[in-house]
Amino acid sequence: MKLLKNMLYNTSYQLLTLLLPLITVPYVSRVLSPEGVGINAYTSSIVTYFTLLGALGVTLYGNREVAFVQRNKYKRSKVFWELFFLKAGAVFLASAVYFVFVLTVRDWKIFYLLQGINLLATATDISWYFLGVEDFRRIVIRNTIVKLTTVALTFLLVRGEGDLGLYIFLIAFSALLGNLTVWPYLRSEVIWIPFRNLRILKHLKPTLLLFLPQITMQVYLSLNKTMLGAMDGVVSSGYFDQSDKIVRILFTIVSAIGGVFLPRLSSLFAQGKKEEAKQLLLKLIDLSNAISILMIAGLVGVSSNFATYFFGNEYAAVGPLMAVQSLMIITISYGSALGTQYLLASKRTRAYTLSAVAGLVTNVLANFVLIPPYGAMGAIISTVLTEIVVSSYQAISLRDVFSYKELTRGLLRYTIAGFASFAVVYLMNQHMSVSLLNYFLQALAGGLVYLVIIFVLRTPVIRLVIDFRKEEK
Repeated sequence: MKLLKNMLYNTSYQLLTLLLPLITVPYVSRVLSPEGVGINAYTSSIVTYFTLLGALGVTLYGNREVAFVQRNKYKRSKVFWELFFLKAGAVFLASAVYFVFVLTVRDWKIFYLLQGINLLATATDISWYFLGVEDFRRIVIRNTIVKLTTVALTFLLVRGEGDLGLYIFLIAFSALLGNLTVWPYLRSEVIWIPFRNLRILKHLKPTLLLFLPQITMQVYLSLNKTMLGAMDGVVSSGYFDQSDKIVRILFTIVSAIGGVFLPRLSSLFAQGKKEEAKQLLLKLIDLSNAISILMIAGLVGVSSNFATYFFGNEYAAVGPLMAVQSLMIITISYGSALGTQYLLASKRTRAYTLSAVAGLVTNVLANFVLIPPYGAMGAIISTVLTEIVVSSYQAISLRDVFSYKELTRGLLRYTIAGFASFAVVYLMNQHMSVSLLNYFLQALAGGLVYLVIIFVLRTPVIRLVIDFRKEEK
């Protein structure tokens, strides 16, 4: 039952991360104004490049390598210390370059300095170890406490546009504090390995191989906000960020399910059980598709008035952005399953890297073409195109493992159910007043229609939970 328990832990936590922004984002959007939100989005996108340099590919690589040796305390301790020191050195170098950069900028210097706390958070992040040993409980409890505390402090301390610096500090410091609180758990998990016995540099090449696709993917995720800020102004960057925030909040549910699969898939590959790994991933894809289509239907159905209700009247432009960007949910779910889960677990890093490079090239070219005439909507279209390219490349690279029929099993039936759910939500949304209760009723009605139809159509997801329980016994 361990896989099912981890899925429940991670999904519960991701549901919390889904609910908390529903409380804080409307408040912060109104208090900081579109310009303040845009400045935060823009400066955050810049520091992201440096935190990626510091993290190397340790987060994914460490998760996988610890999973391979999770039953041997000495080996997993050795892997832990080698990767920790490797990342600490990388963060030190990235921090030095970042502060040189901060000295050269003219605007928002204090905000850049505060964003620099994220580099310290990167250095102290050891969540990859606990994910590798499939101990999701500790990470979930830690993150829950920290996030609840951050929410409370946001409402207590952030009162106006002049508190933008304080808001940035709260978000960055909470990440650092959360990472520090998990360190005491290591006492029972790892033993100290003398430095002379560590082979730190042996991990440099494989982490760099993972670092390239990881930084490539993260760069094109941040590049939209950076290019919008530079080419169309920070307000457009803020509009994009708000739309992106909602879509990625919804996607966290899908990623929560997928996140527990990587260590299990890595373990299956280490044991040579390739067919079991394949069947497990097909179950993940089917579950992700079922959830993703429902989310897209719901978000498009309420997008016409949700943005102004949620963010404020100044954010009317965000509604159409959300409707178009919602298509990313299904494409990212495929990319997460095929790329982050299967390609990495099976050590097919080259294909994963090339898919990320293809995405980056697509994103840059599309941004240059679409942002000047269409602004934030151009960046949204560029983002959707990018995710389509990435997931398509990954599917093609795995054609020797998965057939097109296997990857799209049940997708047509979910889409039919999704259209019906969208119609119900949209019609209710157009004829009901805007309120939290009415949004809840619309979501409930759309969800019930969706469930009834996928049951009538006998989609594969109906028996999925039963199969998981059988396999775990």
